[in-house]
Amino acid sequence: MIIRKPVVIGIVTTMVAMLSPALAQTRPTTTAAIAIANLDHALAQAVEPAQRVDLLLARSRFLSDHDALDEAVRLAGSLPIGRDHLLLRARTYAAAHRFAQAESDLDAALLSGADARQVALQRASILVATGHADDAVRLLGRHAGRLPGYAAHSAFAAAHAELGRYAEADRHYRLALGELRTTSPFPYAWTHFARGLMWSEQAGDARRGEAEYALALAYLPAFASALVHKAELEFARGDVAAAIRRITPLAGAGHEPEALSLLGEILRNGGDRIGGDRAVAAAALRYEALLHRQPLAFADHAVEFYRGPGNDAAAAWHWARRNLANRATPRAFALAIDAAAANARDVCDLVREMRTLPGERALSKTARAGRERRTMPNAAAHCP
Repeated sequence: MIIRKPVVIGIVTTMVAMLSPALAQTRPTTTAAIAIANLDHALAQAVEPAQRVDLLLARSRFLSDHDALDEAVRLAGSLPIGRDHLLLRARTYAAAHRFAQAESDLDAALLSGADARQVALQRASILVATGHADDAVRLLGRHAGRLPGYAAHSAFAAAHAELGRYAEADRHYRLALGELRTTSPFPYAWTHFARGLMWSEQAGDARRGEAEYALALAYLPAFASALVHKAELEFARGDVAAAIRRITPLAGAGHEPEALSLLGEILRNGGDRIGGDRAVAAAALRYEALLHRQPLAFADHAVEFYRGPGNDAAAAWHWARRNLANRATPRAFALAIDAAAANARDVCDLVREMRTLPGERALSKTARAGRERRTMPNAAAHCP
C-alpha cells in the first residue's frame, strides 16, 4: 500500500522539532512536505511507464515505499527494448539488488549506442555494490573528465568508502554537495545519508555518522532509512527516549520492518516484553512478505533481523548465503560469518575468502583487524 500524504506529513511534523541543530547547517531548499507532495503529484500525473519508474524509485528510496519498488520493477520489465529503456531498467534492477540483470542491460545499452559516460556511472555503482570497488575507481577514472560533477563525486565517494579510504571518500562527498544547484531536498538528504553510513558503519565513527544522519533528516524528516539508522545510534549510546520518539511514527505506519524490529528490540530491552514481541512479530510478517516479492533487495536486512530480534539462526544462514552469492562485499561476508558462527559452520573459510577481496588487501593489518573486530563474531578473531 502506498504511503498517503497525511502519514508522511505526520512523520515530518513529528520529526522537525528534533532537528534544530542540523537545520542551521543546511542550505535553503523546498520544504520536505512540499517536495514529497510534488513527487506524489508528478507520479499521479505520469501516464507513461518510463515516466513513472524514476518517480517510483525515488519514493522507494526515501520513504521505504516497497509497493513503489514492486511497481517500478514491473513497469521497467515491460518497457520496449531500446537504449534509454535499457538504462532505466538497469537502474531499476540495481535498486532491487538484481545486479546480474542490471549488468546485462548495461551491456546491451552500450551496444545500442548509449552514452558511455552514463553507462560508466551506473556500472560503477553496481561494481561497488557487488564487491568490486577497485574496478569502479578505475572505470570512473577513465571517464572522470567528462562526467557530471555531482554524480562523479558521489560515485567516487562510494567506491573509496568501500575500499576503506574514508578521508578521500569524504572529500568527494564534500565536493558532490558543492556541485548541487537545486532547491530539491532529495539529493542533499541522500548525500548526507550516504556519508553517515560510511562514517558509522564502515569507519566505525558513530559520532560523525550520527551528525550526517541528522543533516539528512534536516532536509527530509520522513527519510525512512535515515530515521532508522539515527535511532539505532541513539539506542546504542543509551538515549532510549530519543530513539523511541524517532522510530515510533515510522513503526506505527507498519510498512517498514527495520523500524518495527528496532522498536521491538528497544521495548524488550526496556522491560516491555509484550509490546516488544508484538513489534518483532509484525516485523517478521513484513519481512516474509517482502522476501517473497523482492528477495535480493531485502536479503541483507533479513539476515540482521533473524540474527537479532527475529531469533532464527537457520533463516539467517539461508539469507546470508543468498546475499553473499549476490554481492561479495565485506558487509555481506561479515553477515555470513556471523550467521555461520550461529549455525556451527566453518567461519574461518569465509574469513579467509573475505580477506582476498581487493578492498581488504588494500587495508593495513591494523585497519583490517579493527574492521573484523567491529563486524564479526569473536570466533573470527582466531582464524589464521
